[in-house]
Amino acid sequence: MQDQVETEAFLRGRLPDDITSSITGNTSVELKEIPVKWLAIFRNNGSGFGGNISARINVVDVSVVANGDDPLKTEGKVTCEIEVTPDMCNSNGILNEGCIIYLIDECSTLAMVVINAHTGLNTPPGVSQTINTFFHFPGVIGTKLRIISTSLASGEETNTGRCDVWDKDKHRLIATGIQQTTLPSRPAKWLKG
Repeated sequence: MQDQVETEAFLRGRLPDDITSSITGNTSVELKEIPVKWLAIFRNNGSGFGGNISARINVVDVSVVANGDDPLKTEGKVTCEIEVTPDMCNSNGILNEGCIIYLIDECSTLAMVVINAHTGLNTPPGVSQTINTFFHFPGVIGTKLRIISTSLASGEETNTGRCDVWDKDKHRLIATGIQQTTLPSRPAKWLKG
């Protein structure tokens, strides 16, 4: 119960200005804080799978943009960056596909929670229902990744997002993922609006 209370207070509280001052985008500071806060919650203070990787993900832009196909629809768009390090790679020094899917899982979720907050939905990120991933080119140790996530469909029970993982310096697409999330089967009390 205490963890739920602390998490809820953390989500309602403000972050120090130096954490969000370098984040660009057309949203309010409060919306820019949302992906940073959820990344902190996901990594659970560095413990668990991928916590050390999640701690190195930098949120660089948070925007709400018009959909290119339907200008009356808005999308959450979150851009993150991280450098590929040996703990993210296989024995040949190539970015591991499982790590790519982990990054897609974490980052696509951020765009979904941003658009939901922007539209007034107080919904948690949910759990992954499916992640379809396409691998285009390998990344190697030292590659600077630019991860661009966009919400596709949002709602109270399910959300869908797209995530493109780019080699920032070579302007080459490494992977693309589409994720759908749903509410946990037994959501915690603090997650209920």
